[in-house]
Amino acid sequence: MKKQISIDVFSDTICPWCYIGYTKLNESLIDLKNLNFDIIWRPFQLNPDMPLEGIDRKSYLTSKFGNKENADLIYKRIEDEGKLNNIFFQFSNIKKTPNSFFSHKLLAYAHRKRKQTQVLETLFYQYFIEGSDIGDLQTLIQIAKDTKIYDKNIKNYIISNKDNENLLNEEKQAREIGVNGVPCFIFNKELVVNGAQPKEKFVQIINSLNNYV
Repeated sequence: MKKQISIDVFSDTICPWCYIGYTKLNESLIDLKNLNFDIIWRPFQLNPDMPLEGIDRKSYLTSKFGNKENADLIYKRIEDEGKLNNIFFQFSNIKKTPNSFFSHKLLAYAHRKRKQTQVLETLFYQYFIEGSDIGDLQTLIQIAKDTKIYDKNIKNYIISNKDNENLLNEEKQAREIGVNGVPCFIFNKELVVNGAQPKEKFVQIINSLNNYV
C-alpha cells in the first residue's frame, strides 16, 4: 500500500502566485508516484472586504499599489515567473477584480465531488487567462458545468449561507496560526511552507516527510 501525505493549501482564486504555486506543486507530484496525496484547497481571501460585485480592475490596482507604474512592475515580475511555468498571464483581459468568496464556495462543493483540483485549475484559467469574472454566479455555474460537477442544487448552495461560517472560520484559523499570505502549504498538518516554492523544494520536503510517515 502506498503511503499517504496530506497537503492543505491556503490560497485565493484571484492570487497569481497561487496559480504558480499550484503548477509547481503539480509538477513535483509527478515525480512522486510512490505516494498518495490527500490535497485540500482551503479558502483565504486576499480582499475579505471586497464588495460582492467586485471593483474596476484599474481602480483596484491604483488603490493597492499607488499608481499604474508600480502595478506594472509587480505584474511584469509575475508574468515572467508565469512563463517559466507555462502560465501565460493575460492581465489585460481582467476588467474587474472580483469578490472571491463565491468561488471558494464552488471549491467547497467541488471537494465533495472529488473534483476540487480540476475546478481550481479552471477558476485560475478563466480568471487569469480569459479574464472572466469569477465572482459572478453565472460564470461559476458555467465552470461547474464545464468540470462536470453541476447539479440542480449548486446555485442555491453558492448563494446560501450554508458552509459560510465554516469557510470563514478556516480562514480565521489560518490567520491565527500566522498565515498572512498565500499560497501557504501545510504538509501532514505540521510542516508549514509559504510561497510558490521551486518544484525541487517541494520534492525535497515530501521526501523528507516520507521517511517519517
